[in-house]
Amino acid sequence: MDSRIKRRIKVAVYLLAAVVTVLVLRLYFLQVMSGDLFAERAQENIVRTKSIPAPRGNIYDRNGNLLVKSIPFLAVAVEPRAVLASEESLQFLSRNLDLNQDELQEKLRKANISYLERIVLQQDIDEKTMVVFKENMSNLAGVELIEIYLREYNYGFLAAHVLGYTGEIDEETLSSEQFRGIYEGGDQIGISGIEQSYEEILRGIKGRATYEVDPLGRPVATVEKIDYIPGNDLYLTLDIELQGRVEELLYQAILEVREMPVETGSQETFNVPGGAVVVLEAQTGEVMAMASYPTFNPEVFVGGVSSQDWQYLNDPANMWPLNNRAVMSYPPGSSFKLVPAYAGLQEEVIDVNSRIGCAGTWFGLGRDFPKHCWRAGGHGAQNVYGGLAQSCNVFFYEVGYRLFNKNQNEEELLQKYARMFGFGQKTDLDLPFEGPGLVGDRAWKLDYFKDQAELSLWYPGDSVNLAIGQGDLRTTPLQMAQAYMMVANRGSYTTPHLVREVRDFSGDLFLEVEGEQREMELIDKYHLEVIEQGLYQVVTSGTAAGRFLGFPLDRIPVAGKTGTAEFVGRQNFGWFASYAPVGDPQYVVVAMLEEAGGGSASAAPLVRKIYDYLYNLEAFDDD
Repeated sequence: MDSRIKRRIKVAVYLLAAVVTVLVLRLYFLQVMSGDLFAERAQENIVRTKSIPAPRGNIYDRNGNLLVKSIPFLAVAVEPRAVLASEESLQFLSRNLDLNQDELQEKLRKANISYLERIVLQQDIDEKTMVVFKENMSNLAGVELIEIYLREYNYGFLAAHVLGYTGEIDEETLSSEQFRGIYEGGDQIGISGIEQSYEEILRGIKGRATYEVDPLGRPVATVEKIDYIPGNDLYLTLDIELQGRVEELLYQAILEVREMPVETGSQETFNVPGGAVVVLEAQTGEVMAMASYPTFNPEVFVGGVSSQDWQYLNDPANMWPLNNRAVMSYPPGSSFKLVPAYAGLQEEVIDVNSRIGCAGTWFGLGRDFPKHCWRAGGHGAQNVYGGLAQSCNVFFYEVGYRLFNKNQNEEELLQKYARMFGFGQKTDLDLPFEGPGLVGDRAWKLDYFKDQAELSLWYPGDSVNLAIGQGDLRTTPLQMAQAYMMVANRGSYTTPHLVREVRDFSGDLFLEVEGEQREMELIDKYHLEVIEQGLYQVVTSGTAAGRFLGFPLDRIPVAGKTGTAEFVGRQNFGWFASYAPVGDPQYVVVAMLEEAGGGSASAAPLVRKIYDYLYNLEAFDDD
């Protein structure tokens, strides 16, 4: 044999031996050395762990009345990849859940979740559908019936804007850093109101079930089960009976004002598309009632809101029922006049004896820029008491002008005191979507009109307008209530809040919630007493006196202020802000009615009726 051939055979034998050796060593490694590891991985391939939903905590009012609770419902959940691989499952789901199969497949393909997670296809299935699924479950890959918890509202529409509603978490929220790893597809989360603000407290801790499955993903044996822990219960500051009465009175007032002519003899009536009322406990800042109209029924969101309901709630023709007008901002009109009154006294541009003449028109800005009082014939000479009681615009034009001219408006004094009373900033109420309002100043105007240089300067007329609650000024009914609480308590106040305490599922006290104790800057209790006396005269002899005829002011003295706010392109807005009793305040009540005309004729009668209810006087009311 040729030596070259022998060498080739020899090399081939060596190579073959090497290959065999490598294969033997690899088999030894896989079967002996790594056998336990791969056995464990193989075991993992047939084990699934699923979460067990936990019920959210209940919500109660201040008297222990159950407002919102969680109740269990059956839902159909699927593992997208498993269902997509099973034509039988796809057809069954399409047929029994009334889903288009092509749309179902598209939805499952778009589900951006891992292999072990699931999505909820349909909530709150009926009994007939449940039976059909249970009878066929053994043949359905990736399909299961799960128990979920949905909300039940014991008082329907009442306090809808405060309580809020829940909904199924969407993929964008699910992937956010705040929710990642805590929630999964199909979970219910708070979308608005208290449900959203206290999501972390209301949500429970999920349980966990681990079980073996067959190659099609069907459970065959339970390995481990850990029970869920229900969420914590909230006890609110609301009094649901008071809330119900306030909402009823607000609705009645709106209907009544809609029948009133804009002017005597006119066929045009007021539009009054909406309104709001806030009732605070004067000493603690607790929100006892917060009403907003139009309102909605949170039950329409249970199990997923229908397209028809969603369209109705977002149709501008229905005046945005989802908006909580109690925390939205509006021009306040004369209800704001407590601010320039206090600022004028503090900055000594007026004192309690100062009198300003009102002939119906003010020419402080020059004869070319007349400013008018609401009473064409004027009020005569008025001091700060009469200025408040009669809501004399000329008096406050002059005060605003003097504040502007002091130190050439270097400190922007009117804005400074407005912020001291809490305007232009959130109250920190424990609700989402609270508006900060607006207190316009030089910086704001310069930015707002940055492309219109001629409008970007702050003029004396801007401060004059601000002094009567007009111009670049917006406040919320809640901010107004907080400001009047400051006067009632001589500068000390507690931030408004809606939750009193938190209890765990066993009923044990978990957390007591109190508003933050604060004090105004530059408190002068004497000047606050002066303001209070002027507000008391509003009710006894001023612009709201006719609305409180027959009310026992000798026993329950009320301090208040009417407001009529102009709004470009709309009818005037009506306000009445108040507290009672003077000297020992228990309640702060503020009402705002959109496009309702003067506050004396529209909002003040509404607040009077609320006080009648608070003091059990309704049976004696002659109105």
